[in-house]
Amino acid sequence: MPINMTSDDYHSHPAISNSNRAAARQSGRHYFDQKEGPPRASTAPFNLGTLLHATALPGENVDQIAVRMPEGLKKTTKEGKAFISTNEGKIIVNAADAFAIDQMMLSMLEHPFSASLIKGDLPGKSEQSFFAVDPETELELKCRPDFILDDYSLIIDLKTTLDASPKGFQRSLVRYGYFCQAAWYLDVVEMETGRRPEAFVFVAVEKQRPFNVGVYCADEQMIQVGKQHAREDLMNIAKWKNTGVYPGYSNRAEMISLPKWMLPKDDGSSNTDYQPIELY
Repeated sequence: MPINMTSDDYHSHPAISNSNRAAARQSGRHYFDQKEGPPRASTAPFNLGTLLHATALPGENVDQIAVRMPEGLKKTTKEGKAFISTNEGKIIVNAADAFAIDQMMLSMLEHPFSASLIKGDLPGKSEQSFFAVDPETELELKCRPDFILDDYSLIIDLKTTLDASPKGFQRSLVRYGYFCQAAWYLDVVEMETGRRPEAFVFVAVEKQRPFNVGVYCADEQMIQVGKQHAREDLMNIAKWKNTGVYPGYSNRAEMISLPKWMLPKDDGSSNTDYQPIELY
């Protein structure tokens, strides 16, 4: 059954998370560095996502993790430094981020699905921790859904993004491996509870004007592809743990080219299928 524990306790638990799996997808060294290396400093985009989660998810208290910088106060002044010192350990929210959070919340309240989440209309809980042992590799796995219904039938995941349109968020699904996350969470919850959630829903919120919201349910094909990728990653992790060897990239000099969308078409003309990259 799920465990109520702090975020710090969850992240320090040695079980393998989806984030660890994503690191393993890049290389063995990335996985080892994430699991065994020193903690990495938080980033501004990560802090913004943390703020939105703490503000939007039922049962969370943003005041415990963040404080807004008073209007007119600057971090570089004596008063500003004193304010930061007094609130050591908390995220200091500047005026721009405070505005963004407020607008994102307003947009979420305008969408019927995300509004029901924020208002607490859905019978479920936020930030519960699930642990299970993968039967094939005997590795201990974990996940911490943003929100899950009490009967485990639905998982909701909140994402900040630059483009919440169907095509825009589809690029994020691929670039950041969200499709693998959906499969991972469904599998871990099923292994732990004996019930497989019927759906995994993404609530995508733009973090810049006009702060649009898109709500998307992962289809079965996406889940199956994510499941296959996750299985490959777990098999690699098991092998690395058994051998004690965590490889980087190829040891050879590899041939490299431009991405296909930049290469000329078969008739020699320029390819105009421009694909912008979402930067976080």
